[in-house]
Amino acid sequence: MTELELTRRERKKDETKRKIFLAAVKLFRDKGFDATTVDEITERADVAKGTFFNYFPRKEAVLGYLSEVRLAEAEHRSDAILEAKQPIREKILALYTDVASAYEEDRELSRYALMESMRRMFQGSHEVHQRWHDLLVRVIEQGQATGEIRREVNPHRAEHVLGAVYMGSLFMWLECTRADFNLTDEIKQRLSLVLDGLATSAWEVS
Repeated sequence: MTELELTRRERKKDETKRKIFLAAVKLFRDKGFDATTVDEITERADVAKGTFFNYFPRKEAVLGYLSEVRLAEAEHRSDAILEAKQPIREKILALYTDVASAYEEDRELSRYALMESMRRMFQGSHEVHQRWHDLLVRVIEQGQATGEIRREVNPHRAEHVLGAVYMGSLFMWLECTRADFNLTDEIKQRLSLVLDGLATSAWEVS
């Protein structure tokens, strides 16, 4: 098989996976996640049931793919953020709130997506989450190079702390019935508290 044929084959596989994904998400939003069956998804996507399981081992895996799509979109926009002439503090806040804003589009569906995303993340084999971690580490290291973030701080540990605050805020917004707050605004405020601790004395805290 030639390289061109392989490229076409991979593109076809990506198109099929996305077609199944879009059909599933439409049904999840129309009927609810629990009420939607795999048979209904395959009928809507016009694919065989076996084809569905070739791409998604379980219904919940579709939501894992939703999280991957959201993170990949944020990752795609990250180059512009990295190259922007703005304080590192603003870059970090922009990256996290950009991802958070996608969850605000559909709170109910995002609840299931987060659970599946966390399950994959804790398995330690989620490539998208690793790329996201690496991206934030690059931004933190950029801040250390410019003198905006303390150089003695381990950038990986710093990202884990920022990520924990982000995930905790997201989980509270999705699961706590009393958590009636604007998600992106709250995440920005909470991450700002952590960033104040990472800043050098030269960091202008607003």
